[in-house]
Amino acid sequence: MCAIGMAERTLDLMIARVTDPSRRTFGQVLARHGTVAADVAKIRIDINAARLMVLAAADKIDRVNAKGALRDIAMAKVMVPNMLQRTIDLAIQAFGAAGVSQDFPLARFHAAARALRIADGPDEVHIQQLARFELFRGDAIRKKQEAIKARRAQIYKNGSKL
Repeated sequence: MCAIGMAERTLDLMIARVTDPSRRTFGQVLARHGTVAADVAKIRIDINAARLMVLAAADKIDRVNAKGALRDIAMAKVMVPNMLQRTIDLAIQAFGAAGVSQDFPLARFHAAARALRIADGPDEVHIQQLARFELFRGDAIRKKQEAIKARRAQIYKNGSKL
């Protein structure tokens, strides 16, 4: 959740910057430009999605246990740091050169976000783990599809009214 807090802070900094009346391009505040406004909206969506991913993993840990929540944990470990890095990158774009200066915390945030992507194993490790979980379901999915196909054939044969 620390990364989500950092993303929220980044979004706050970005909103303050792009709505600042003294910062104008082509006669308008930055927020009036479509791409900047769209970036703000996308960041909000990403932050909320990441928060829900973390809460779902935490809920599953509480209900089952950490071992039973490995799929959810792996997804959160990939999604959250990537969301944070995208958020910071978009904020730096909105700030321009000031975004990487020492006047704002965005450069520090960027370094921290990058470190988070490797701190508990690189993304690839978590993606491989998640892929194993998903691919393991192959036999069960095929059986389910065969049962559906058989049920459809039975309904078609009997002329059942649906």
